[in-house]
Amino acid sequence: MRGNEKDGAWTRPLRIHLGLVFVVLLIGIAGPMLWLSYDRGHDAAYEAIDLEMASISERIVDHYRIAFADKLAMAQLAAALDDMATSPPASLDEKRSFLFETIELAPELDGIFVGYPDGRFLRLVSLREGSPWRAPLKAPEDAAAALEMIIPDAAGGPTVRWTFLGADGEPTSFIPTKPTDFDPRTRIWYREASQATGPIATEPYFMPFSGAYVKTIALKHKTDPGVVIAADVLMDTVARFLDEERVSPNAQSYIFDPNGKLIVHSNPVLMAELTEIADGQRGDDHVDLAEHDTLLPQIDAALKTLGSGRTHFAHAGKIYEVLLAPIDFVSAFAGYTIAVAAPRSDFTAEVDRGLHQGLAIGAAVLGVGIVITIIISRLISRSLMTLTGQALRLKDFDFSEPPPLRSRISEIVTLNGALASARIAISSFGLYVPKELVRRIVDSGLFDRRAAVRETVTVMFTDIKDFTTISERNAPETVVSMLSDYFELLNGCVEANDGTIVQFLGDSINAMWNAPIASPDHALDACRCALQMKAALADFNAAQRAAGKSELITRIGIHTGPAVVGNVGAEDRLQYTAMGDTVNVASRLEGLNKELGTEILVSKQTRELCPGDIEFTARGEVRVKGRAEPLEVFEPHRIVAPAQSGT
Repeated sequence: MRGNEKDGAWTRPLRIHLGLVFVVLLIGIAGPMLWLSYDRGHDAAYEAIDLEMASISERIVDHYRIAFADKLAMAQLAAALDDMATSPPASLDEKRSFLFETIELAPELDGIFVGYPDGRFLRLVSLREGSPWRAPLKAPEDAAAALEMIIPDAAGGPTVRWTFLGADGEPTSFIPTKPTDFDPRTRIWYREASQATGPIATEPYFMPFSGAYVKTIALKHKTDPGVVIAADVLMDTVARFLDEERVSPNAQSYIFDPNGKLIVHSNPVLMAELTEIADGQRGDDHVDLAEHDTLLPQIDAALKTLGSGRTHFAHAGKIYEVLLAPIDFVSAFAGYTIAVAAPRSDFTAEVDRGLHQGLAIGAAVLGVGIVITIIISRLISRSLMTLTGQALRLKDFDFSEPPPLRSRISEIVTLNGALASARIAISSFGLYVPKELVRRIVDSGLFDRRAAVRETVTVMFTDIKDFTTISERNAPETVVSMLSDYFELLNGCVEANDGTIVQFLGDSINAMWNAPIASPDHALDACRCALQMKAALADFNAAQRAAGKSELITRIGIHTGPAVVGNVGAEDRLQYTAMGDTVNVASRLEGLNKELGTEILVSKQTRELCPGDIEFTARGEVRVKGRAEPLEVFEPHRIVAPAQSGT
C-alpha cells in the first residue's frame, strides 16, 4: 500500500505533465539543436540519403522475400505432405484445408495449385476483395476462395468443377461440372519443375481467364516427381509495395529480371502497361514505357554498366541518386535486381529551408512556445477530462446527451465526434442485441475474447402456432407490428425472471438462465417465466380478438442440463450462445407440444429443480430425436408458493 501511495503522490493532471515536458524540451533542446542543425545540416542531409536508400533497399528485399521466398517455403511444405501426392478427389478435404490456410496466410498469392501426372489438377484461388478471379467466376459475395478440380469423367475425358468456399474454408456452392481442355502437364511450370532438381520460377506472365499478372513458383513432390506443387504470386502486390514504400515523394522503384527486362514498376500507370505487354497487347520493349518514365533509359544504362551498388546521374536539371540491389536470397530468383531512383533535392531541400528559417525564428519560437505549451496543455487536459467522462458514461450504457464540447484541436474534436457516433451506434445496437445481455457478458469477463465454458443452464424455446398461416393472411406490416408487440411482452417476462434472451429466431425466442450470470433458481425462474408468458398472452390475445386480429398461440419448451456457453464466431464478429444436447432437447420439447396438445412442456431435469413450488402434470415419456433414451416430460400449471429470488 505504501508503494502505491508513494507512486500516487507523483500522479498529476495531464496539463502539468505536458507543460513540464514541453517547457524542458524547448529550453534544453531548441538552442543547441538550432546551432547543430546549422553547422551539420548538409552533412546530415547526405547521410540521410545513404540511410534512406539502404533502408528502402532492405524493406523492398524483405518484402520480395515474403512475396516469393516465404511462398516458396509454403510450396515446399505442400510438396512434403503425403496427402498432396494422391490424385484428387482422394484426401480432398485435407488438400482443401491446407490450400485454404495457405491462401489465408499469404495475401500476395493469387492461387496455389497441384498438377498430377495423369492430367488431374487441383487449384485454390483467393476471392478476397480486389481478386481478379471474382468477376470471371461470378463468385458469390460471401465466397472467400474457390477450389478448381479437374478429373476425368466416366468416359475418361477431363472435366472441371469449381467449388466456392466460405470464410471458414468449407464449401458453400459450386459451378456445375463441365468438360475442359486444360492439361497441367502442358504448362511450362509443370514441365520445368518436373525436370528440375529444385524449385523453379517462371517469368511473369498474363493469365487470360482472370486477367492477373503473376509469377509462378513450382517444385515437384518429394515422393512423387510427377506431382508438381505451384503458387502464383500477384505482381501487382509487389508493385503496390514499391509505390507505398517510396524513399522520397518523387522516387521511382523498379524490378528487373536477369535479362534486364522490367517486370515491376512502382507507378500504377507503368504497371498497367507492363500487364498489357505480358498480355501481348503491345510490343515487348521499353520505348513506350519511357514516355511515362523518362528516367527509365538511364536506369537501364546504370543497370547494364554498374549491375549493383550506388550511383547518380543528372536528368532534367536535377541530380538523381540511384540504388541497384540484387535479389540473391533464393537461387530461383538469382539475377533479379531492385532499382530505386530519387532526386537529391528531395532530401536536401527541406534541410536548406530549415537552416535559414531556424536561426531567424528560433528565439521567438522558444519564448512563444513556452506560453503556447502551457495554454494548450490546459486546453487538452480540460477537453480530455470531458471526453473521459463521456466514455465512462458510455461504458455504463448511459446514452444521455452530454454537454457541448468546444476545442480548437482537431483530434479532440474528432474524438468527440467519434464518441457521439459511438453513443448513437451503441444505443441503436441495443435495439438489436439486448443491452442487459451485453452488460452481463461484460460483467462476466467474457466480452473481450472468444471463450466458452461448460455450465448447467436452463434453456427455453418458444414458437407461435400456425405462424405461417397467420403471415399469409395478414399484410407484412401487420405481421411485423404484431411480432414487435409480442416480443416486447415476452422480453419483459424473461427480464422480470432474471433470464437472458440469446436470440430471436423468426417468430421464436431462445432464452437462457444461469448464464452469463449465475442464478441458483434458474429452473424455477424459467418455469415461472413460462407461466407468466402464458398469462400475459391470454390478455394479449383477448385484445387481439377484440380488435379482429389473429391470436398468437405460443408453445414453450424448457430443459435443464449441461451446455457449452460463451462467445463463438470469427475474430470480428462474435455471438453469445449455448451449444449442446440441452439446447437441442429444449427445442424438441417446444415442438412436442403440438403432439401432446399442450402449451408448455418441461423435462424431468427441470421439474426436479422445482420441488413444491409449481404444480406439474406428468405427460409420460416421449422419444426425442437425437436421444436414445426416452425423456419424461411435465406440463406446469400454476405457482404453488411464492418464488424466492436467488439473485
